[in-house]
Amino acid sequence: MKHRPELDGLRGIAILLVLGSHMEVPGFADGAGSAGVTLFFVLSGFLITSLLLAEKTRTGRVDLKAFYIRRALRLFPVLAATLVVVAFLAVTGLMPAEAQEGVDYRVALLGVVFYVANWVAVAGWSIGMLGHCWSLAVEEQFYILWPTLMLLGLRLGRQWLAVILLVLVFLDTPYRLLLDLNGGFMHTFVGTDSRGDALLLGCVLAILETRWHTAVGWLGFAGIGVLALTWPGDPGLGAQILFIPAAAIASTLAVAGCPAVLAWRPLAFIGKISYGLYLWHGLVIWWHLPWPVAVPLAIGIACVSFFVLEQRFLRLKDRFARAKPVETPQPPKSRKLKAKPA
Repeated sequence: MKHRPELDGLRGIAILLVLGSHMEVPGFADGAGSAGVTLFFVLSGFLITSLLLAEKTRTGRVDLKAFYIRRALRLFPVLAATLVVVAFLAVTGLMPAEAQEGVDYRVALLGVVFYVANWVAVAGWSIGMLGHCWSLAVEEQFYILWPTLMLLGLRLGRQWLAVILLVLVFLDTPYRLLLDLNGGFMHTFVGTDSRGDALLLGCVLAILETRWHTAVGWLGFAGIGVLALTWPGDPGLGAQILFIPAAAIASTLAVAGCPAVLAWRPLAFIGKISYGLYLWHGLVIWWHLPWPVAVPLAIGIACVSFFVLEQRFLRLKDRFARAKPVETPQPPKSRKLKAKPA
């Protein structure tokens, strides 16, 4: 898959929505970060599926072992660094008191390490300073399951696989409503099953190789902007039931019609460091610094993390290149028999 820098810019918009909400930048609604996370989900579904399909088309197969190694090299080093910092703060007592209240960090750390932090939260455990890691758990569970499921589904054909995924997407909204009516707001908001529709919509875009006019992309951005200004932090009256699918649809339009102008270098760079920025900002917010201090501080930490730590492991990814084309056996060349003299 050819690198598309405008998608880096789209990541940049997603993480800026998260920062604006969590760091209380004026104008951002309390739930604006949820719009950013939903955009991340659609992008992840689209990019991972596009990469897997490109590898299968080019080589005839997908090297799952190499895929998982590449994912680990991309995701785990900076996550491990974040967990070390959190453990240090907890042990030394330097962690803000608010982040320690009612939290067993042994449970929280294990939940994040094994990428089940979202289910730890659903079970009623507080994960404190690592609360934002629920979305990483959702994505990692997707990475584990989706490649095999996609390869199985492709046996039915791309169109049928897309239809099945769209049916699951449409069923997710009434499912969330059912969860919400039964008091399962946390499950509604952080469950892999209840938030999977955004990931699956990204998968459908890749499977059908969907590229729409940039006007569609701008329409999606407009929808995301409205959500960023209006998404309530209070889940009362089931408001999240409406905002989650709206964010998924708007994000799908934005990805499908992503305009080239988003390749603007500063925005694309923010997108490139967005994973580390997401992890580190989740620690910074607990000190309740004014946003003109908190935002540059989080970006600065993410830059150091990217250049000092992440890039070293990103270079190792090249050692685990995607599968090589399967060679088709060639029939042996026939030998011409020379007639022997009588």
